[in-house]
Amino acid sequence: MNRRFAITLLANLFFLWVLLYFGLGGVANAWRMLTHFGPLPWLILAGVVGLLLYRSDYRTDLPLFAAGLLLGYWGEWWGTTRGVWTYWNGATPPSYLPPLWGIGLLTVYRLSTLLAPPRAQALSPWVRRLMWAGLLLAPPALLARSLPLFLQVDWRGRLDFHFFAGLLVALALIIVRFDLRQVFAVYLCGTLLGGLYEFLGTTWGEWAYITGETPPLWIAPLWGLASVAMLRLAQLLGQAIGAAWRFSLRLLR
Repeated sequence: MNRRFAITLLANLFFLWVLLYFGLGGVANAWRMLTHFGPLPWLILAGVVGLLLYRSDYRTDLPLFAAGLLLGYWGEWWGTTRGVWTYWNGATPPSYLPPLWGIGLLTVYRLSTLLAPPRAQALSPWVRRLMWAGLLLAPPALLARSLPLFLQVDWRGRLDFHFFAGLLVALALIIVRFDLRQVFAVYLCGTLLGGLYEFLGTTWGEWAYITGETPPLWIAPLWGLASVAMLRLAQLLGQAIGAAWRFSLRLLR
């Protein structure tokens, strides 16, 4: 058994444990959830596990999990402490949520590798226009749909320094070394999977948004954009870890 396979196996076991412990609340609770809601949770669980294990590699997966955990915690902390969304238990945020952002990012990235066209294949001009339209037009269009509900909310104290700092960091992560092909694939998969998670979570009463929508359509493309920012952070983390590892090896020689 080579080292790469062994570490990847341990990483996969860790991710499956996170999914079971944080996502499903342990074996007993998982069985109750899966049997109570019918076949849909089983299909979703099978899809998530399949994406986690598909072409897994610890060198990619661990930075992805860490990036999802870090940015996911910030987003959940800001959203819950400012009352933009609330969870059934009133936690700000629930302790089980940030690790699940890491799992979510892994599934988004894995799905994007299945959907992204090969790099050797050039993108036609109309495909590029469609990609840009999806990136630039979908978020404001869906946000405009919920604008009347947004205008009824008192945003004082919510759109604070932490919000704008996080927004600037996310935009910087997305823009630096921008690759339309990869960005759109991750954005699309994040939007699709995020929209599914939001639909299930708000429908089942796990969380609720300040606008009262179940789910708010504007949140789906924000999942996609957040996934792109997290992926970029994961790439930076991977580069930093690799550089630190090479430097430590030089010191030991």
